[in-house]
Amino acid sequence: MKILLNPKYEHLREYMMHLEEHFNQDGEDIHNDRNHLKKLRVDGLTLCVKKFAPTPKARRLKEILYKASKGKQAYLRPMLLRERGFESPESIALVKYRKGLLGQTTYFVCLHSPYRFSMADLHTLEAGKQQEVIAHFARYAAHLHEGGFLHRDFSSSNILYDVIDGRYHFSLIDTNNIKCGAAVHLEEGCKNLGQLSGDDAFFKELATRYAHERHADAARCLDLINEARHKKA
Repeated sequence: MKILLNPKYEHLREYMMHLEEHFNQDGEDIHNDRNHLKKLRVDGLTLCVKKFAPTPKARRLKEILYKASKGKQAYLRPMLLRERGFESPESIALVKYRKGLLGQTTYFVCLHSPYRFSMADLHTLEAGKQQEVIAHFARYAAHLHEGGFLHRDFSSSNILYDVIDGRYHFSLIDTNNIKCGAAVHLEEGCKNLGQLSGDDAFFKELATRYAHERHADAARCLDLINEARHKKA
C-alpha cells in the first residue's frame, strides 16, 4: 500500500494504515453508486472517505506511465484551491492498495464539510431567499473563474454553502476534475454555469448577476448558459 499523508495529520498515520478495514467495517454511508463515500470518525475528527471505482486497465496503464490519477488530483486540488483563498474540505490522505499487476483500490480522505446546504437545495427556499443566495453565488463564481479555476463537474450538488456570522461561504467538493490556470474566459465561464440545475428564472437571475460581476452583457451570458444547458439535456 501507499499513503500520501498531509503532514498536519501525521497523528492519523496508524489509522490510515488500516483504512480499508475501517472503511469496510465502520462509518456511515453518504453515497454509494459508482464511487462509495462514507463518513468516519476518529480522534474527534469527522472524515469523508471516498473509495474510487476501479479504474479501467487501459486508463490505469496511462496513469502509471504519465498521467496523474484521479485520486492524486482529488488530494492536490483542494490544497491548491485553499492556497488561492477558495474553500474546499481539507485534504488529509490518499491511500492506495495494490490489487494484482495493474489493479488498485484508491481512497481519498478529507475533512467532512460542516456546511448545511448545497446549491441543489436552492429550489426549496422562498423566492426572496433564492435571489439572495444567487447574488452571493454569482459573485463567488465570477471570482472563482477570474482566479483561473474551472470545475469540469460544476453540478449543484458539488457546491456547498452556509452563512457564518452573516457572510455567505461556498465550498467546492469532488474537485479532482478541476482545471486551473489563466483566468477563465467569459464564454467558458457562462457555459460552466450551464452545468447547474435550476429553472429558467434561476438561470436568468444567475446570468444577470454573473454578467454584472464580470462587466459583461447579461443577454449574452444567458444565451451561453442556455446553450450549455441544452447540450447537457
